Amino acid sequence: MNQDLESLKARVSGLSVMIFDIDGTLTDGRIFWVPNSGWTQMYSVRDGMGIKRLQEAGIEVAAISGGDSLSAQMRMQSLGIKHVHFGSQDKVAHFETLLELLKVTPERCGYMGDELVDLPLLQAVGFSAAPPEAPDEVRSRVHYVAQRAAGFGAAREVCEFILRHRRVP
Repeated sequence: MNQDLESLKARVSGLSVMIFDIDGTLTDGRIFWVPNSGWTQMYSVRDGMGIKRLQEAGIEVAAISGGDSLSAQMRMQSLGIKHVHFGSQDKVAHFETLLELLKVTPERCGYMGDELVDLPLLQAVGFSAAPPEAPDEVRSRVHYVAQRAAGFGAAREVCEFILRHRRVP
């Protein structure tokens, strides 16, 4: 489904909400065991800067994740992301709740995810993106596939694309 540049520009021009999966999208998908702390992941400060720039531009940023870890909770808090759902088995249900809360339509929302479980939500939004490590079934169905790796600037790349091509309200 990957689209030409003009179609992509049209999709992101009116975005008001951008949602991210966490594991495998904002991280490279690896987890590390830290004694006395539990599981943790690594995050890119560059991705965080992209998210902060979206927020500064007036785009609401949210996260919907199937996982749940203290490090993910702390990272979302440090980025000032107010709308976060952890342990989600039904991401579309959480998305629909977010739509009602923020009073937006699906076309005004974007989602970046990396796994098969993300497909229903990736297909429900106006703009969908995935990192290059996502399975073929995911990459072939999203609007935009990042060139940078997950956890190493893929989210920043998507944020910058949105900022370059969005219509300022």
